[in-house]
Amino acid sequence: MPTFTLPDLPDLSPSTPVLWRGRVWTGVQDTPLDDGAVLTRAGRIEAVGPAARLTIPEDAVTVQTAGTILPGLIDPHVHARPGYLPWFVAAGVTTVRDACNSLEMVAALLNPAGLAPRVLPSGPLLDGPDAFFRQFGPGAVHEPGDGQERSAGALIVRTPAQAERAVAFLAGQGVTHLKLYEALAPDVYAAATRAAARLNLPVMTDLGMLTTRGRAAQVDARQALALGVRSIEHASGFALAAARAGFDPAGALPTDLLDELAALTVQAGTALVPTLSVFAPLATDTPLDQCDLPLAAQGGPLRESLDAQWHAVHAGTRPIRALAEADGRLAAQLAVRVARLGGQVGAGTDTPAGAFTLPGGSLHAELERLVQTGLTPAQALRAATGSAADILGRPDLGRVQPGAVADLLVVAGDPTTDVRATRDVRLVVQGGRPLTPAALRGALGA
Repeated sequence: MPTFTLPDLPDLSPSTPVLWRGRVWTGVQDTPLDDGAVLTRAGRIEAVGPAARLTIPEDAVTVQTAGTILPGLIDPHVHARPGYLPWFVAAGVTTVRDACNSLEMVAALLNPAGLAPRVLPSGPLLDGPDAFFRQFGPGAVHEPGDGQERSAGALIVRTPAQAERAVAFLAGQGVTHLKLYEALAPDVYAAATRAAARLNLPVMTDLGMLTTRGRAAQVDARQALALGVRSIEHASGFALAAARAGFDPAGALPTDLLDELAALTVQAGTALVPTLSVFAPLATDTPLDQCDLPLAAQGGPLRESLDAQWHAVHAGTRPIRALAEADGRLAAQLAVRVARLGGQVGAGTDTPAGAFTLPGGSLHAELERLVQTGLTPAQALRAATGSAADILGRPDLGRVQPGAVADLLVVAGDPTTDVRATRDVRLVVQGGRPLTPAALRGALGA
């Protein structure tokens, strides 16, 4: 039974049984196994536990690691494009939930030309006639029966019947979840959630924030929670709920209101995806220093395009710095309360739609922000592993346990004591296939 270390790791087939030895954080317990081992074969995890107690197949290859083995990371809120799909994997992000894209783009994401994370798509979002996406021109929206292309980025629905037809259409296209947006009328929103529930299609929702059109939305977080949505993105709709309760959401909200809203979220079984990395850059005139994030130094035309987009977004939002600070404060206050109550928090980034949200790399920044907010490192890590998998409805992801997909990440140090340790990626295992830093650099170059 040959034994290798990471520097001399040969090219291994996913079908090869491999025993990965080292410190193991399974994503279930708070603390890691100091001398643990994970047995993978044919893309799945067969066994995990203390190394001395595992039965090892005679044909297994042993890989001795330094640092920590943990589940492959999950970003539950991205807007992906084929060109930077490899960036996610190179940063240890093996699964993403795509929060809005045309069906044409979804098809490209699901059939990548090279290295890519697992993509769970929503397809076009559902919005009302006053849709934000109308600013992008007639090709950006589709209204049933108006002759526009069905691969548009938003489906405009005016009536409950239209909402039901739109949900059925998207379900038929194979989307894994449904996204509901800020301009939907209450009866249309309710009809969409009921139709999605009948089809077992989880709902993610963006109800607007102070920095967008959250005050003018028709559905607030209380209403969305009562309708059983799976996750609320950006902590949206809570500012409107506070305003309807008689408080100024741009100011300091009372503790009892925050406690009540967090408790309602947990009682509803709804996850909160606060996307703190969206608000942080908008609350300051100075672009954030991201030099230590994975792939922060990645160059090329794609990075130049993203930098231009991010700087334009950042400059255009200068008048709303105070509102962004209030949005970020509310998202953080709710996230820590939901976590303390045992609810689900997802470490979404909204990359690259938010200013300076680096594909893949910014998930590591989000983990640190969650810890700064008051989550423990283990709670923050679960927000990008087990809890994120639960939000996606994929119990076979986000945990190092028998039967799960063999997506692993090896990092230097112990992220359960210092969450910044995730940034030092030493190896990515995707579906049982090890990807060394050299292999990942090659994929990025391609």
